Amino acid sequence: MPKTHLQRVPPAPDDGRKPDARAGATLAHGHLDFIGAIPAEYRNAVLEQCTVKSYRKGEIIWSQGDAVHALAFVASGKVFSLFHGANGRSGAVNFWSSGDILGAELISGEVNTRQTSLKCLDDATIYYLEWPKFQAIVKRFPEVAYAVITALSIRLRWAIRLVHILQTQTAFNRVGSVLLALAERFPVETPAGTAIDLDITHEDLGAIVGVSRQFMTVTLHELENRGLLINSRKRITLTDLARLRDLTQSH
Repeated sequence: MPKTHLQRVPPAPDDGRKPDARAGATLAHGHLDFIGAIPAEYRNAVLEQCTVKSYRKGEIIWSQGDAVHALAFVASGKVFSLFHGANGRSGAVNFWSSGDILGAELISGEVNTRQTSLKCLDDATIYYLEWPKFQAIVKRFPEVAYAVITALSIRLRWAIRLVHILQTQTAFNRVGSVLLALAERFPVETPAGTAIDLDITHEDLGAIVGVSRQFMTVTLHELENRGLLINSRKRITLTDLARLRDLTQSH
């Protein structure tokens, strides 16, 4: 496993964003850039308290059950959470990119171990802010606390949406609905349509939807035959969002 690179995080430049966690520039596709949401005049004071580690694609950042000593957030790259069940099965439960908070659900202090494992989808850089420093910063800069609350609210909306999909839709519909959700969260507009900017296996995608890798592969093939997506080796591109949305609601 590649060794991580540990250093002090350099001060962030003042990018001129509004000093408000609600600023529209920090919100996009149901995602909050937590770092950008920290008012510019306070941002360096927060980041100077952090350490930063760099990871390689495929590297495990932490494992489920590890002790928690710090809040973390993504500086760059994409990572995903894996839950390992008591029955030996595991699967991806969420995806994170630049600006996302990692481990914020542990702020209450009721648990002190990681609830999921975290793995790199590509090279990533993670900021770590130790709990005592985080608590001191929140007392000094209440705007940081507001940014955390906003980030958790957005995460809760994603969780509610995922629960609705998994509990109320057929397996076929769930595939389409999760693809649409991921396209909103990680969109790349191309001449062919909206690509999902994730290098993800059929097995991990199936784990989110609650289906086997084989079912996921067959369903993606069927959707491709209907002209609703292009399933390349590295990326899925949705070619007709409206038709796919109608299909998931009526199939």
